[in-house]
Amino acid sequence: MGTSDMDTEPVGRRARNRAARHDQLLAAAGELVGEHGLDGLTMQAVADRVDCAVGTIYTYFASKSSLVAALQTAALQTLMTTYHRCAEQWDQALAEADTDESVASLVRIMAFGQLFVAGAHIHPREFELLQLTITARDQTTTSEDRLAVLPHVLAILAEARVLIDAAMEGGALAPVSARSGDDSLRRTLRWAGGLEGAYMIGNNGNPALPEPDAFDAGALAQMLTEDVLLAWGAPSRTLEIAVERLERLRAGRVLLPAEPSPA
Repeated sequence: MGTSDMDTEPVGRRARNRAARHDQLLAAAGELVGEHGLDGLTMQAVADRVDCAVGTIYTYFASKSSLVAALQTAALQTLMTTYHRCAEQWDQALAEADTDESVASLVRIMAFGQLFVAGAHIHPREFELLQLTITARDQTTTSEDRLAVLPHVLAILAEARVLIDAAMEGGALAPVSARSGDDSLRRTLRWAGGLEGAYMIGNNGNPALPEPDAFDAGALAQMLTEDVLLAWGAPSRTLEIAVERLERLRAGRVLLPAEPSPA
């Protein structure tokens, strides 16, 4: 081993140790948020959870705001990874069924909507942090830290916009009109807002309410998305076929991530 190897090895080891410590602190913070909400997340609580001095936390995160922003970023990255994994499943299943591309483009949009509202069950902690990013960011993070998280939020919206653009390019949706307020970005934002609303008022069939099926978040998101696609010019017959293909994905257990096997 040369002198240069001896000089760089400790540096590499220190970097790995620091990265591992960073991940440990972030995991502990996530556990605290999951157990007690943001009010239960303090630098001291994180230090107690990992048995270190509270000053150590500040060498990794300058404030609670930066810690929350790091949690939100990690959560968004997890949700994005899940989406990409699911999208690969959808594409494979649609290709195996020799699905017409105009139909497939609508299936992908509807599948995205179903995945969005299912996020609360697939990744509950991460989804809750996403909700905090959307609904309570002014109270939880500084403007500087919000700017650090924003690109990851926009990346998820960009994935939805790509699906809408592809459907328009393939003729499954009408092109945007010349009137103000109708372009693929604004379509994406309106649809995303609707999905968020479906999640917020949906209770997944809580029997305590009258007509609990009417409050099912997945059903609300599906009906909303179908209405939106029709409004954007999707041919009714093409959409009917797409809905049927979506149900095939669900029946084949490739619409959403597979649940972990019981221990």
